[in-house]
Amino acid sequence: MSNTFENPLHTHLAQQTEVQKWLVWAKKHQEMVFVGGLVVLLVAIGVPYYFHSQEKANDDAQGVLSLAQYYQHAQVDPKNGPFKTEAEKEQQAMSTFQRCVNDFAGTPTAKLARLYMAKDQLTLGQFSQAYSSFDVASQELKGTPLGDEAYLGKIIALENDNKFTQAIGVAESFVKDNKTSSIYPEVALCLADLYAKNQNKDKATEELKAIVKDYADSTWGKEAAHRLESSQS
Repeated sequence: MSNTFENPLHTHLAQQTEVQKWLVWAKKHQEMVFVGGLVVLLVAIGVPYYFHSQEKANDDAQGVLSLAQYYQHAQVDPKNGPFKTEAEKEQQAMSTFQRCVNDFAGTPTAKLARLYMAKDQLTLGQFSQAYSSFDVASQELKGTPLGDEAYLGKIIALENDNKFTQAIGVAESFVKDNKTSSIYPEVALCLADLYAKNQNKDKATEELKAIVKDYADSTWGKEAAHRLESSQS
């Protein structure tokens, strides 16, 4: 059995010495200690506040998105309204989607609103704006079916703007890198159409044959077969 006796006074003095060492160090580095403490405080308070504010922003964005979607499905009545023409309705919906994008940037709902806004811009014949909106949306929603849909929107916007060469390049890039996408055959069919419009009938035929071969039983495969038969008759 050990007879070693630990002197409480000695232990207390040792603890005091450690505290004093820390105080001396703190005085020498008081600015760093202050900044470190401030950072800890900001993290403790700021991070929860940030997530809470982002959640609230997204909730508010959903309200604006719902309003825009209401406009999209509102009645068109030349006499009684609320909208007298389809163009007026689409313009109001697009402006509301734009407000959602601007006021709640970065939220998931704002990213979705940009895609809807691009579709309205396409409907209204604003092809350059539609392309730009689809382009951003395809990046924000990348890796999702909506991201692929936005990518297809880019191609359609360019096609409607008669920019066939650029549209072909975008479509070729998609079919090269997205073989497993659910909209692959739709984009491939669009590419075949672009080849035909750009006076490249051989490539158009080649693309149509590939769609028929790989997607024979699908809607796109049947459409490709129909177009192939029409081009050869």
